Formats: sequence, C-alpha cells, structure tokens
Amino acid sequence: MSRVRAWVELIHHLDAAAWPARNATGEVPNHTPFGIDELANHGVDVAFRPVLTGRVIPRVARRLRARTGDLEYFEALVAQRNSLRRSADVVLCWDEFTGIPAAALTRLGGPPVVSGVQLLTDPSGRSRSFLRRARSALDRMEAVFVQSRGMLPVLQSEWGVPSSKLRFVPFGVDGSWFRPLTTGIDRDLVASVGDDPHRDHPTLIKAVSEVRRGRPGTRLELATQLDVDLPGELGVLHRGHLGPRRRRFYGRAAVVAVATQPNVHGSGMSVILEAMACGRPYVVTASEGLEGYVKHGQDGLVVPAGDVDMFASAVAALMADPDRADAMGAAGRARLERELTTDVQAKHLAELVTSVVNGG
Repeated sequence: MSRVRAWVELIHHLDAAAWPARNATGEVPNHTPFGIDELANHGVDVAFRPVLTGRVIPRVARRLRARTGDLEYFEALVAQRNSLRRSADVVLCWDEFTGIPAAALTRLGGPPVVSGVQLLTDPSGRSRSFLRRARSALDRMEAVFVQSRGMLPVLQSEWGVPSSKLRFVPFGVDGSWFRPLTTGIDRDLVASVGDDPHRDHPTLIKAVSEVRRGRPGTRLELATQLDVDLPGELGVLHRGHLGPRRRRFYGRAAVVAVATQPNVHGSGMSVILEAMACGRPYVVTASEGLEGYVKHGQDGLVVPAGDVDMFASAVAALMADPDRADAMGAAGRARLERELTTDVQAKHLAELVTSVVNGG
C-alpha cells in the first residue's frame, strides 16, 4: 500500500519548522506540535503549512482573523499556492479555526479536508456569521475528528454532521518528555493548570482552603491567565506559560487537581494526561468530555461539579495516604503508555486520513 501525503494546517502561531529545535532544548514536548510527525510511523507523511513571515502579510492576516472570529482564511488562501499542498492526498487541520477556511476553499479544488473540532460544540460568544460558516464548512469536510466522546452526539444532533463522517481520536501526550520524578515529591502541594473558560478555579481554591484547615501545611500552586483570587497564604499564582517547568510542576505535587464547570469538550484533559505521564494522581470534576480519559479509583478521583466538600475530601484523602497516591500515579502512567501517548493518537489519526484517501 502506498504512503499517504498529508498537508497539515495548524493555528497560525504554531511553527512546526521551529519545533524540533525547541524540543531539543527541552522547551516543548514532541518533535512537532501535538506529535503530528508520528503519523509517519503509521504510513502518513506530513508537510506543514509554514507560518506567515514579514511585516505586512502577518498584519493583514491578523486583521482578517479579527473580523471573522479567529478563522484563518488569509493563511488558507496563501497555502493554496504551495506545491506541497497541491500535491497532497489530504489536508489535515487540527481545529475548526484552520479547518473551516480550508473546507470553504475546497470549492477552488484541491485535496479533501479532514479537520478536528475543539470548541465548536460550545458556540456561546460566536457570531451568527461564524456559525453559518462553520455549518457550511462541516458539510464540505470529508471527515471530522474530536478528542472528546462527549462532542459526538452534539455534532450529530445540533450541527447535523452524519455519524459516518465523525471519528473519535484519543488525545495523547509525549510520554518521553513528561516523566515521573524519582525524588522530591512535596506531600503538602496541590498543583493545577488551566486557562479555558470552563475552568472552575473558585471551587478549586475553596476546596484547597478546606483541606488546609485540617492539614495546615497544604499549599496550592495554580498556573492560569484567568482572573482568580488566590490568597497569598494559601499558595502561589503562576502567570505565563510554564514551558519546561511543567514537568517538575506536576511531578513534585502530591495531587494534581482540576475543577471545571460541566462541559463536553474535555476541559482539563491535557493537564490530567500530563499529570498521569508524570506519575501523579489527579482529582478532577466529572464531565462528559473526559469520558475514557479518567478512571475513578484507579489512577485518580472524580468528583461532582461544583461540590467543594467532595472535592476537598478527595484531595485530602490522597494527601493523607501517600502510598495510595503513588500507586494511583503509577497506574496512571502505565495506562497512559498503553492508551494515551501521541503515538497512539497518531495511529488513530492515520487510520482516519488513510480511509478518506482510499475512499472509505
């Protein structure tokens, strides 16, 4: 069977060409964003859309994104001229911001489009023109993949995407970059990361405060750009991207805790997987979006949304029993290696794009 050639379009600020050097210095995981290069292990060769350069062209692209709700039409138009795109068997887009423009431009000809959908099932704040463009583009896509099972019924019932076009592709992380620490775990430390609007940091902070009443040394380190009120005596607020510090940030925590509001798109997914890769147990809010990613009682604890007492009890239980916490962390690491690495993700994605190219 001949190899498939995929042209990959990533959101404008992700420079795949610069990624290997950043990975070599330990700044980022994987050799390309999301480990997409690992598709080559499964019969799919990839070429990435270059980032726009210069002074004028990026400015024009930025203005058009601002007018269209962050859709990357200008970037997609420029990519039409690339010979690697024209000769590709399929165009692979990671999210709707690249996928909607790429699918819209199929009327000009070119390869079929396979696109991921990340936040489209949460249309709040989107303009009517954005939603109209999205519906039209979904019709033109040959296949749509999601990384949260909770999104599948929403895309079918509310967006009219037929089940034959939908595929679940499990999200994965780089298990060689994220590794457990052998020493230095702080048994009083709770760690959390997250910027998306479905994060429920107030519940997290209240829960850790409750834990602190019974365990005075308890501290929370929270990395977020969201507006939160974290009392100085309770912990430390980290602004800005953690970069390579993420590994130690997770790895030295007694517990990694993520509180969210109900959602279907998997808020907290990457943090939970990164914690598992670092061998640490999690406490996380139950949501449809995390179906299959979390295993209550095996590698972490899952609690109801908005329940401060339950959240606090789960965190306190793991902090009070280091052996149980470490055993859950080890179980999570083992499951991640089997089911949730970027290579597993690439295998599923390669199967999808290959089926599109081969007609089913």
